[in-house]
Amino acid sequence: MPEQKDNTPELLRFPNPISGRSPSPATPASIFNFGQDEDTGPEMELVSAAGQAMASPGPAPLTGMDLSGRHKIIFWVGRGKTGKTTGIRWLAEKTLLNGTPLLMADLDTTNDTFSRYIDKVARPPEAIDPAMSLKWLDRLLQHSLTQKMSALIDLGGGDTTLRRLAVELPDLVALFEAQGFAVVLFHTVGPQEEDLSPLATLQGLGFKPTASAIILNEAMVDVGETRDMAFARILRHSAVRRAINEGAVPVFMPRLVAAQPVEIRRLKFNDAVAGKTGRADTPLGPFDRARVRLWLDAMDANFAGVSSWLP
Repeated sequence: MPEQKDNTPELLRFPNPISGRSPSPATPASIFNFGQDEDTGPEMELVSAAGQAMASPGPAPLTGMDLSGRHKIIFWVGRGKTGKTTGIRWLAEKTLLNGTPLLMADLDTTNDTFSRYIDKVARPPEAIDPAMSLKWLDRLLQHSLTQKMSALIDLGGGDTTLRRLAVELPDLVALFEAQGFAVVLFHTVGPQEEDLSPLATLQGLGFKPTASAIILNEAMVDVGETRDMAFARILRHSAVRRAINEGAVPVFMPRLVAAQPVEIRRLKFNDAVAGKTGRADTPLGPFDRARVRLWLDAMDANFAGVSSWLP
């Protein structure tokens, strides 16, 4: 039987190391094109060279006072664009997943992200004036007291409601503590000293919560700069030193590298890890799901020293 002629172009022929003949041309590989949010696929485990799961490096977290067994009123403050809402969403998700009842409120008039991501977040009417906003917060806090329920309150960067309440009720913290509550202040900052203005203002008003934490957001650090270099001036600032001397705990909030694809899909963090799609047609890809999972682990580790401050 005559040998069948190979019509493969010469440039595509590769000798067979066994027979010496050129094999049939293989199916060409698909061409790689980069498209945003096309990295879907099965979950993968990112490991270090030592074979252990990667984790956010850093020193052991400082330990704050023990607030176990007490309901909490948590005020989360910070200037705009400091990552405040990311921390609030994380805390709300963590609390709700644990099955702990939580009263949630969003007073940030410039950014409604908290109430868009988490269900049953109370929010004052959009057209409410400052006086009514103060009355709204007053009623919310009274409801928390009567229901014996912890509360998480998102205060906008320019919001003055808490300041005015602190002026009207200088013994606000004592009132809550008499009912077995603890008032906790979480203050998110970047490397800019201006980010400390809400903290300094509350200090000037004599507002002294039961416990407070300075949340140092690593996402605000410039590329090529270490977090220690970036936050050195913040940690030396007189407002921060005063807060630490009064028991405040500095806590580093790690950078969430996959923040943008999570935002695009409007996903809860744990839903992102689970491969849910949210508002998109595709879930996060395996690397981004791993990045979110590692970020959640790092958040738990970094907040371990103040874990009893959480609801």
